[in-house]
Amino acid sequence: LIVVMLMAQFATQAVQPVVTLYVQDMLGQRPDLATLGGVAFSVTGLAGVLAVPFLGRKSDAIGYRRVLMICLLGAALFTVPQALPLGYWAFVVERFGLGLFIGGVLPTANSLVGRLTKPANRGFIYGVVSSAYFVGNAAGPASGGVIAAAWGIEWVFAVTAAMLLANLVWVWFAVPEVAPERR
Repeated sequence: LIVVMLMAQFATQAVQPVVTLYVQDMLGQRPDLATLGGVAFSVTGLAGVLAVPFLGRKSDAIGYRRVLMICLLGAALFTVPQALPLGYWAFVVERFGLGLFIGGVLPTANSLVGRLTKPANRGFIYGVVSSAYFVGNAAGPASGGVIAAAWGIEWVFAVTAAMLLANLVWVWFAVPEVAPERR
């Protein structure tokens, strides 16, 4: 799950330095470019806020691992079309769709960490998980900038989608299911 957290945060943060540039590529130079870039970036977080309560209930009902895999698949599927310049509003909708799924990755993975870790080790493990999260926060934007500079902005989204799919495969093979707690 430490790998899951690192890769998820890396993938979501890799696009941070290029969103406004991508919006500029789609719309040209405009006085409201920063605002439009901010909207395209922030709708992801808004969608996550809306989806997390639902995903939390689903995790309790159908299992945390299953919801984590659904979230990673959905996030990857909404990231792929972002590599195609289909227009600003399509991009905003794709970013919103991404947020519906990516918002569930961190809380679901954290829930799994808590359920898979002995109480005596939770402080240490959550510390390691937080470190992985922050490594993803730091390495994602730096790598996204390098990818955009070397191959183009579209490739940042393609690589991000590939990382989300790789993360899904990792969860499939490496993360055990934990039975939801019964009330």
